[in-house]
Amino acid sequence: MVVTQVFKSQPQLDSASHSRGLTVFTPPGIFIEAATFPMLTAGFLATPQPTEWLSIFDHPEAWRGLDREAILAMRRQLYRFVIPLNGREFEPRDSAEVLQTLALSVGPAALNVQAPDLPVLDIYPVEGLLPSGPEVKISLMEILSEPEISKVAQRITEMDIPASEAIWNLLDYDYTLDQVAQLMSVGLLGRLENRRMQPLRSAYKATIDSYVSRSIVELADCSQSEESRIYMTSLFGDSFTILSTPGWPKVDYLRIEQLPWGTTHGASFEGGRHTPTDPKTSIYADNARFSAYATMIGEESASHMTIFHLSRNARSNSLGPWISRAGVRETLQSNPVCMENRANALAVLNSVLQPELGIWTADYPILKRPESRKAAHSLVQT
Repeated sequence: MVVTQVFKSQPQLDSASHSRGLTVFTPPGIFIEAATFPMLTAGFLATPQPTEWLSIFDHPEAWRGLDREAILAMRRQLYRFVIPLNGREFEPRDSAEVLQTLALSVGPAALNVQAPDLPVLDIYPVEGLLPSGPEVKISLMEILSEPEISKVAQRITEMDIPASEAIWNLLDYDYTLDQVAQLMSVGLLGRLENRRMQPLRSAYKATIDSYVSRSIVELADCSQSEESRIYMTSLFGDSFTILSTPGWPKVDYLRIEQLPWGTTHGASFEGGRHTPTDPKTSIYADNARFSAYATMIGEESASHMTIFHLSRNARSNSLGPWISRAGVRETLQSNPVCMENRANALAVLNSVLQPELGIWTADYPILKRPESRKAAHSLVQT
């Protein structure tokens, strides 16, 4: 596993020499946002204080067992050091190469930056991504240490192959979604002549969509689940209930957010035949879908999953769509309630789901049984 490698290179930070400007340390972590096309606000996440556990600050796959406040405390320490960069021309070239090196790294790195006085640390939400510390505009970035480069990732990124093939290969080698999205964001995946840097949010979307499409193809040769199952768990106060029924691979996502200032509903149904999804629900659904398909691929068994995600805590909501990805993964690793047929599963679902099923489906068509086992279907159909 790549995350395991990360811990091995931690000691090199202690020997990094200070240079002009400010010396900072990255887990590593990349941050790229859109500006005025083709310009981007590009940089990395880093702290001026190296810590023993710096490696996991931007590696969500290593957060299992940590509580919400511990995660937020880690993210709060990561400033976003950014510089203007032309994503189409990869200019300034030296800054683009620094970001590409960090994306290929499997361990922390020390960098020198030219930066003003650092602002007071605080946690800032970043739409569609994990929160972090404040943004700091810099005029120079250079690597001081010698980061350990992933040989597998380097070999794959040097290939002139479609991004979809590179993404599948990297994930098959146990690279995380976050690592692959960062490689995509800094322009290291895809046909050589078509490579561009892009906002990290867009890279996540492209990576997940590519993985889901390939997973559907791969699962076509796998067996279908023969029983209906209900999985239930919670993560940081968010409740997840997943109904899995026999059928071709398909993942639908419904979300209710109950906060002191109001309740909102959202849904994302695979196939595009339903009511348009709001941007926030769409991003959360993408992350949930990734974990659902990863589970099906791991088990080599296809099913139709409907995910019910109840969010009741603004503090947890600040963790962004990662919470839906992690929540679905945790839920599908729990012990399910198994039933022989879909009718019994719906009856049990109606008794355990909170709030009741009618509230979840109030804005969507009534539940109907699919006419054919061979047709991809949704729990909620028009």
